[in-house]
Amino acid sequence: MDAVRLLGDGVRVIVRPSGTEPKLKAYLETVVPVHDDAGLIAARGRGEDELDQLRTEMSAALGL
Repeated sequence: MDAVRLLGDGVRVIVRPSGTEPKLKAYLETVVPVHDDAGLIAARGRGEDELDQLRTEMSAALGL
């Protein structure tokens, strides 16, 4: 069974066992709303920043 926990506005971490190897897999996701074409570049930048922060926080929490 997959473990899914919503962490906040548009941020999600999914942790599940591998089906073929003895390890866990983690999927990190951030969703940033885009209101029009002009905001697409800014939304991508914000999403990348949030994903980097989430990656850092998960690594620290796991002691990696």
